[in-house]
Amino acid sequence: MKPYIRRRSDFIGSNPIAEENDAGIIVVRDGNKYKIAVEMDVDTVVWVDEIKDRRALDGLIDSLIDKAPAIRKQFAGCRPDYT
Repeated sequence: MKPYIRRRSDFIGSNPIAEENDAGIIVVRDGNKYKIAVEMDVDTVVWVDEIKDRRALDGLIDSLIDKAPAIRKQFAGCRPDYT
């Protein structure tokens, strides 16, 4: 999946937050899928992945903690489309 920037409210929608940590990684459960994003600021996230296997989620989150600063730097100054 190609990462892309989204409004936090659009990313979460009405789905429950399955996990959120101090590193700014947010996981939302959408049916049987888990959507993973990195927070840019209070209103913006970068949606980076989507998986179905709950058991693989912890490993993915751990790998994103190290990658989060690079993702924020890559998308610095970007804003989501408001359509």
